[in-house]
Amino acid sequence: MSLRRISCSLSALSVVALFTAHGVMAEEAAPAKFKAKDVKSCSVCHKPAEGQLRAFFDTVAMKSQTIQLRFDDGAEVVSFDKDTLRVLNGAVPGNLEKSLRAIKKGHEVRVVYTETGKGLKSISEISIKPPMQVPAEKQLKVEQVEKLVSGKEKYTLVDARPAPKFQDGSIPTAINIPFPAFQKNLDKLPKDKGELLVYFCAGVT
Repeated sequence: MSLRRISCSLSALSVVALFTAHGVMAEEAAPAKFKAKDVKSCSVCHKPAEGQLRAFFDTVAMKSQTIQLRFDDGAEVVSFDKDTLRVLNGAVPGNLEKSLRAIKKGHEVRVVYTETGKGLKSISEISIKPPMQVPAEKQLKVEQVEKLVSGKEKYTLVDARPAPKFQDGSIPTAINIPFPAFQKNLDKLPKDKGELLVYFCAGVT
């Protein structure tokens, strides 16, 4: 019997943002002094590409035409031209400002850029990571998980959020396997292929 993998969207564990509001606003930030590279959560599925970066959206400043992006180890400010910037997966037709301001802080984005003469990056395209489509029959509601935890059915509950979030609190009986480290922790999964396996994170994203 094949292993059943069921995704679970839990509103009670929603994460407000992957990063707090401590970051410097785009208008005030200085050029980053570190080499930006794709965030780890993106590198699990995507290989680095020349002229592209995958990061977390932070802030946008329309007046200076800059966007601050966050990476695992820091932040970087990139510039854009409001007349030529393309927004993919969630653009508001004919309104660039609404398109950019609609991107939630901490949401994963991919940008296409070129280096300017001063070592800064100018982006021509920003693509917003679309929601993951999970079939309804493979989703569990909070009430179903509560019944599962308090019942006698054999199962494995996997919290795929980063370790700090797991340490802040999780569902009883859950084990932590952060998504970027999934392949390195396969030994933590049940040996019984017929056992119910439930994954959850901060919601379906």
